[in-house]
Amino acid sequence: MKKSVLAAVFSSVLILSACSGPTASEQLDTVLKDTFDAEKTYRETQGDMEELEKNEQQLFESTMALTQEQQDKVKKQVEEARASADERLELLEIEKESMNEAQENFKKLDAVIEEADNTQIKEDLGSLKTTMTERYNSHDKFAAAYETLYNLQQELYTMLLDENAQLPELQEKAMEVNEQNTAVQETVAVFNDKTEQFNELKNGIIEKLEKEEQ
Repeated sequence: MKKSVLAAVFSSVLILSACSGPTASEQLDTVLKDTFDAEKTYRETQGDMEELEKNEQQLFESTMALTQEQQDKVKKQVEEARASADERLELLEIEKESMNEAQENFKKLDAVIEEADNTQIKEDLGSLKTTMTERYNSHDKFAAAYETLYNLQQELYTMLLDENAQLPELQEKAMEVNEQNTAVQETVAVFNDKTEQFNELKNGIIEKLEKEEQ
């Protein structure tokens, strides 16, 4: 199983202004900061998931190298792998909660868009909202694909515990796991791409706002 954690995160900003009352840039800064903070738990799960995936892959490869005469060791390692997979799924649920909270926070951008006077800024903020929505949608697709991967992996682990399981059957199930992992990687790529697009749009808007408010 290849690395499937989400690599890219959007960056927050801090804009300081001497103007009285919240400017558009300050309002945007507040929305971004709150959203960034809400994604903190999501970011923290990434390292743990990566480490679990790495160790689980090693366990799987080691188990596949064992013989029928080493069934006790097979059982022990498979149970370790299954426990690891369960832990990854728990982390995924925590990650989903973090992202859902962040998405709710980001809805505050609507007020910033509504209050924007500059037509171009308003349009840019609309594009920012669209891109972030697509980013969160891509995370939903990642989570769904990851859950499917988890189920296939558990099916494979169950087969490894069956002393009557034939090698061709194991190989076929392992192929299904690999194919689903590829599907997961594709959702990861989309998520990371949307994150990069968001950061580029955000930086451009901030630059325009700073010039407008000078």
